[in-house]
Amino acid sequence: MSLYQKLRIPFAILISSLSLFLLTLFFPFFVNVYIIILVYTLIGPPLLVNIHHKNTYFAMLPIPYLGLWLISGLFFTSISTPPFLFICLTSILPSLLVTCMHIFSRKRNMLLNRVPMSSFARAWFVIISIILFTLGISTLGPEPIKLDTFSKSILYALLSIAYCSFTLTYVNSAYRYRLICTRLNTSKVESKMTELFEKLLEKFPQKKDDVNQLKEYFSEAIRLFEEGSYEMAFLKTYIIIGDTTVTNPKEYISDKREGKPSSFSEIRTILVHSRRKDTVISPKQIAETRTKLPEYTLEIIQRAATFIEKLVSNKTMDNMKQK
Repeated sequence: MSLYQKLRIPFAILISSLSLFLLTLFFPFFVNVYIIILVYTLIGPPLLVNIHHKNTYFAMLPIPYLGLWLISGLFFTSISTPPFLFICLTSILPSLLVTCMHIFSRKRNMLLNRVPMSSFARAWFVIISIILFTLGISTLGPEPIKLDTFSKSILYALLSIAYCSFTLTYVNSAYRYRLICTRLNTSKVESKMTELFEKLLEKFPQKKDDVNQLKEYFSEAIRLFEEGSYEMAFLKTYIIIGDTTVTNPKEYISDKREGKPSSFSEIRTILVHSRRKDTVISPKQIAETRTKLPEYTLEIIQRAATFIEKLVSNKTMDNMKQK
């Protein structure tokens, strides 16, 4: 593990805690800022979620921090927390929880290498329903239910984790989209690929259906990766570099990769458990492959984009070797 990987969580927690500390400290002098933050946290996700751009991630990242900061402020105010402790808790707790959950979940698709993150997310729907039921009874009943400090603390903890889980869904998607943009050296994947496929249609007018099919595969792979469905994204992209559509992709790119597994076809074999007579696949190997699948999927998406670019410029592997 590199020094950056070791220090990224403490550094992120330090910076976010300091930012929220200053925001809490000077909040009484800038009360109007509360309205701006409240509007930003409420309308930010639905407005930004459909904006596909490399830097959308940075616009969405503050939302869970600020939202949980507001929730924490209301909670600690309700239990009459001393001023200094109030400032510290509303600064540190949101920073600690959001940062750890974000860094833990932004590229992960398995929990403890055993449980899919999608299953973990579904489990939280049960908890959310309990929280909403409790809040509904306490606010909609003929007489509002008064909770003691312990009950409020439990509700605050569950609500905080639930809120972070839902808001980080949007943030993590924006983060994964940014990863693709960085790999493909663009600020908007759709714009770059639209331009490439328009050139492909001009170059292969007689194969319009094949070009459109290739475009559909690539668009679907990007969407699946953005949603965190890495296995489906990998298999969808493998079709682009493994099967003949507009032309044979093996004339333009190689299936080989550095490290182990040594090829994308070997990764696919492990994922779908196929051709077991040729390849011995162990449960440990499957778990390790799925753990590293986000990086493998980024690699194969980049390889597919390279294939499309070479197809547009008509630079085959033989031409590249001759040069």
